[in-house]
Amino acid sequence: MDKRATAMVTLLSAALPQEKFVLTETLSSVPNASFEVEGVVETCETSVMPLIWASAGDHDHLDTALLDDPTTEEVELLSDQADQWLYRMKWVNDVQGLLETLVTNQATILTATTSDGRWVVRLMFPTHDGVSETMAHCKEHDIDLEMIAIREMSGQPAGRYGLTDPQFVALTTAWKQGFYTVPRGVELVDVAADLGVSHQALSERLRRGIDALVQDTLMADDQPAEISR
Repeated sequence: MDKRATAMVTLLSAALPQEKFVLTETLSSVPNASFEVEGVVETCETSVMPLIWASAGDHDHLDTALLDDPTTEEVELLSDQADQWLYRMKWVNDVQGLLETLVTNQATILTATTSDGRWVVRLMFPTHDGVSETMAHCKEHDIDLEMIAIREMSGQPAGRYGLTDPQFVALTTAWKQGFYTVPRGVELVDVAADLGVSHQALSERLRRGIDALVQDTLMADDQPAEISR
């Protein structure tokens, strides 16, 4: 019997209103500012600090706003890349509690960005229980976490991107053989012959695969909440 864990990795896309989360006053006073979480650093057993890329028209204005923001306890500039800056921040207790819950549940922050007056995050949990515990924490502490989409990944590479196994094989084979290069390195009929399917079947499989790939990656934050197994 295979003793390896069979728990299903779960992807969660969710949104929080800016005014219900962090950096609200910064975003109000520096309206052209944008933020993207690079990761979360566990500084000790009870403390975590996010690493955040920030961009704005006026760095000094942004820096002052971050230091004055009531949701930050510590702000440290780690890197200056001319048009964007990497900060390490410690947030106030309510928000720290959410970050610590994510660390406890071994969640990985895939993306976290500010957009249209809200924070949009994509998280990966090793088990579905981690999602449940995180949502319970948010409810208990009145953190308005809106679930956008949730999907359980299979153990196969295709499952990471919402593809069926045949779609995954079709897309990767076509790409490897040069079907998507300019100029095209191979004709669709040749890829179909290698895969043992008809030209029409492969064409439809590629279209459906690309549609699923775009929905699951580029458009993931616009999808209604649902569970795919």
